[in-house]
Amino acid sequence: MNHTTVEYLEKVRQDFETSPFWKFASLQTKKLEEGDVELYLPYRPEYDNVRGTIHGGMYMSILDTTMGMLCRSLGSDDVMTIQMATQFLKPVVQESVYSKASVINRSRSTALVEGKLFNENDELVAHCTATFKLK
Repeated sequence: MNHTTVEYLEKVRQDFETSPFWKFASLQTKKLEEGDVELYLPYRPEYDNVRGTIHGGMYMSILDTTMGMLCRSLGSDDVMTIQMATQFLKPVVQESVYSKASVINRSRSTALVEGKLFNENDELVAHCTATFKLK
């Protein structure tokens, strides 16, 4: 089976967009192509931490989801995050954010992926790398 067909990518989209976390977070797909994924997170006050900025856990959640979706877009039916290192570069105050991901290196069973999170002014607010197990 060719895992990068339009039908396969639609299945990936459905798998993510029907998940409980996706619905809870109100994530939106901006782009889903083979090796090219962008997600959008509209701002909600529930994402704010005690400092009045979007909680770092939300940064990490959207980045992890974006990178996982990217791995799935490449034809892996099952992916799992093994490790993730995140640098928080700038706080986000009452703004929506969007994320992008790219593969740095891929082997038969793992992928090293980079994720970037941007604010509404296209400023980089977080950067991460993660290793995913691929099946």
